[in-house]
Amino acid sequence: MSVVAWLWGRLKSALYLAKAPLCFLVGYSALFGFFLADPTVPIHAFLTGTGLFLLATGAATLNSIQERCTDALMERTKNRPLPRKNVSLLQARIQTILLFGAGVVVLSAVSKTIFPFAVALLAVVLYNGIYTPLKQRTVLAIVPGAVCGALPPYIGWLVGGGDKIGFEPFLLIALIVLWQIPHFWLVLLHYRKDYKSGIHPSLLSFFQEDTIRLFFITWIGGLVTTMILFTVLPFIGGLLFKILLMLNAVSLLVYFSLSFRGKQRNNYKLLFVVLNRALFLHMTIIIVGTVYYF
Repeated sequence: MSVVAWLWGRLKSALYLAKAPLCFLVGYSALFGFFLADPTVPIHAFLTGTGLFLLATGAATLNSIQERCTDALMERTKNRPLPRKNVSLLQARIQTILLFGAGVVVLSAVSKTIFPFAVALLAVVLYNGIYTPLKQRTVLAIVPGAVCGALPPYIGWLVGGGDKIGFEPFLLIALIVLWQIPHFWLVLLHYRKDYKSGIHPSLLSFFQEDTIRLFFITWIGGLVTTMILFTVLPFIGGLLFKILLMLNAVSLLVYFSLSFRGKQRNNYKLLFVVLNRALFLHMTIIIVGTVYYF
């Protein structure tokens, strides 16, 4: 094996261990929150997104360490680096420390107060200290998990100089909370055999698959309503951007409504992609719209 191939293999294992694709969305949501507060300093926005990405990958690596034993038992997670021993436990711990440290350094470069750090620490405590151990015991672990996931755009908003309390931070938090629940349900339904095994408590222990499918329209409806509420913000630039936000939100509702009509089994993986893409597009439209406005 060549040195390049070996290094590439190490890099892929490190990114997989840190759940980089999901953490990219976390960092992007922080950038989104910053732009909503202050679109005039893009370098600080990108540094904020980078800092939150690094903190998220540190937390995700720690999560991989915490769940390495149960990961080995599930089809969805058995090929992760620690269960497959592609990465040693010592390497994972070093990666955790380095990523957390890098995240703190980058975030400190742009934060003017200690409050964003306090919120970031709260997010880590909720994720690694409460959600991760609690999900072995109860389905209610999704509550601290959802709160934790909703904090990165709020942190970006705070670093950008936004008020701690107000309509905008409420929308930011509500958006991600309402997105995360169906996001998790789609994972649950796609890997239903894993979750029916009883390794983790899940809604499938209490409800049939058809019943869980019925929950989706309510949650997607709440998510779409929140997405549309962003159009009332005065600094989302121009009628075109507001129309694009509306079209993205309504198309998401229509797609899910049509998909869950009837009793046929859906391609939950495709729906997962559609849901994530709608959130990413929503944030991108707003980022471009705020820059355009100013």
